[in-house]
Parts: sequence; C-alpha cells; structure tokens
Amino acid sequence: MQNKIEVSDFNFYYGNFQALIDLNIPIHAQQITALIGPSGCGKSTFLRCLNRMNDTIAGTRAEGKVLLDGEDIYAPHVDVVALRQRIGMVFQRPNPFPQSIYDNVAYGPRVLGMARHGSLDQMVQNSLKDASLWDEVRHRLKDSALELNPGQQQRLCIARTIAVQPEVILMDEPCSALDPVATLRVEDLMRQLVSNYTIVIVTHNMQQAARASDWTGFFWLGRLVEFGRTETIFSSPKQELTEAYITGRRG
Repeated sequence: MQNKIEVSDFNFYYGNFQALIDLNIPIHAQQITALIGPSGCGKSTFLRCLNRMNDTIAGTRAEGKVLLDGEDIYAPHVDVVALRQRIGMVFQRPNPFPQSIYDNVAYGPRVLGMARHGSLDQMVQNSLKDASLWDEVRHRLKDSALELNPGQQQRLCIARTIAVQPEVILMDEPCSALDPVATLRVEDLMRQLVSNYTIVIVTHNMQQAARASDWTGFFWLGRLVEFGRTETIFSSPKQELTEAYITGRRG
C-alpha cells in the first residue's frame, strides 16, 4: 500500500515544551486515518504539523522528517503556500467567510489564479457537488454563507477546501459542533471523498473513528502508542493502554 505521507523520528516543540515525541507514522494514500487520544495529547498539534500551520506560532520548532510523496515538507526550499494548497484543512467549528455561498467556494481558485484554466462557475458547482451540498444551495448561491445551518456550513468549508484541488484533507474534529444527523452526513461525505483524497481526521468520538476510518493512531502524552487498521485497534489492540482508553478505563 502506497504512503502519501511518511513521518519519521518527528519531534515538535512549543518553546522548551516538547509536544510530540519520536513519531513514526505512515499516512496511506486514499485512505482515512483517524487520530484518537485524550485532550492535550498532541493530536491537533500533529495534524497542523502536516501542513506547517504551526509555523505561524512564535517559538515553535520541528525535528525529523515529514515526507509528502517522498519530499520533506520541512526542507528550506519548500513553498508553504503551495504546500497548503496540496494539504487542505477543515477546522473544528465551521468558519465560512461572511460572503455569499458562491464566493466562499470561489475564494481559493480566485486567489490562486486557477479560474484562468476553466470556468469558475463549473469549479464552484463541482466542489459543492463533491461536498454533497449542491442540491441544497443551487438556487441560493448569492445568499450569505452565514445563513446556512451548522452542518451545511461545515460541508461548505469542505467544498471550499476541495475547490483548490488538494491531495490531502486534514480534519480537526470536524463534527464536534454538529448534531448527530449532520455528523453522519459529514462521515458519509468522507467515505465518498476518500476515493480521490487522502484524509486525516482528529476525533474524540470513538464511534466515529471506528465507523469512518481505515487506520487509527492512538496518541498519549505526545507519543504514538499504537497504529494499525481500525478494526484491529478497536477489536484486539496490542497495547494495554490502548485498550484501557478505548474501553473508557483511562482518559
């Protein structure tokens, strides 16, 4: 199985505090990888390391390698803007821009000059279709995105992310602010998208990780305790700590 991202001997620091310790993780291409573990264990920090969003925080530093298609994303010559086009991010709470539905999705292609290579209208339509939102908003594209319900807003943010044609989609607890129905819609959407994208999701929801992912990594105090196929992690984990967390005895 091909790895889209390979993380080797990776450490990450906020000033003198080491948040991630000796991580070695394969992220398999066109698969969903879930990262689980208690709050503060480094899951979201690690996710933001994958597209260098932590670079914006003063005093942070990384050691080790994160290879995207075999190239180290922390190498000095890497164009971080181009990297974040290839590795998109969907955040915990829906964060649509205070603009129209259309302009939210068109924002990235406009900024990157992608509209020169095709119809912007078609790009917007395709992205909304891929995010399972087109049928709900096709007649109201000029309406404010803020008028959508939270579940629709999160799918709009997914459409905005995929509009720039990334290769990897990072999702940081994308359903934590959503009701159960909207949560299942996003999970179904992830299963549809994974045929074209590599997806990494941080979740505190054990059922969600078990339902939606192909691979699971369990984090504890900045370390990766266990990584494997999701069904194995949840049915017969190798580490006692993993079993204790999944069954609710720890965490």
